[in-house]
Amino acid sequence: MIKIFGYTDFRKFLKDYYDQRKSEGQGFSYRRFSKQCDFNSPNFLKLVMEGKRNLSIDSIEKIVTSLNLSPNEGNYFRVLVKLNQESKHQIKAIYFDELKRLTPYAQKRKLDAESVEYLSHWLYPVLREMARQKDFRDDPYWIARRLTGRTSVKNIGKALQFLKENGFIVKQNNHCFTAPDIIVLSSDEVRSLAIRQYHRTILCQAQEALDDISVSEREFGALILSLSDDKVGELKQKLKAFRKEVHEWALHHQDIEEHKEQVVQLNFQMFPQSKR
Repeated sequence: MIKIFGYTDFRKFLKDYYDQRKSEGQGFSYRRFSKQCDFNSPNFLKLVMEGKRNLSIDSIEKIVTSLNLSPNEGNYFRVLVKLNQESKHQIKAIYFDELKRLTPYAQKRKLDAESVEYLSHWLYPVLREMARQKDFRDDPYWIARRLTGRTSVKNIGKALQFLKENGFIVKQNNHCFTAPDIIVLSSDEVRSLAIRQYHRTILCQAQEALDDISVSEREFGALILSLSDDKVGELKQKLKAFRKEVHEWALHHQDIEEHKEQVVQLNFQMFPQSKR
């Protein structure tokens, strides 16, 4: 039977289990699957897999028993259902940490936990970008003197170790670093969790920058606009187009300039201040 460890969507796990049993050619159907799990409705699990029904505590226990999950597998499934059915991001993050704890070491890569961790703090992406500079030194004290963000030498050392151990930066024979593009988030659940965490951490850092960095070195601005619904959509597209234009401009100059002196954070935020 397929193992649940590494799954970030309980509905996909149930669908994969169903497909495997059906492929074995023993007349396995949604009706039989529901009956096996002691559900009265013959299409209940089909609706669950399609995202049209959620699982109650009682339903979870029926599935754990029916699939003969081990104690650790059963706990993983219980937490996974809570993660998927929870709406509050902060609580989702707690459940995801619990999944990491329950996952055997050999299966942890499937969770994309390293990518989520990478996006959980502003320091990781900044160090990864700094490491690509020609004059970069693999020295937490040297790095600390060049960072504007609030952090400690100890945290820098831990961040460097994390980046190197998980392949986010790789030291070459000439002692320079490269930064492979390995940030892959395999599921919508993990992707949403990671992106929300990343935006939270850079918003907190932006608050600190207001106090720590002089006006001559930063640019903060804000506009309050009154727009129709269709113009709000148009504004979002304009911001996306501008962000893409800036990114392509920066990549072009990365290719032609040998010496890069600064790592710069550029944020975009747009959100409604009133309801329809």
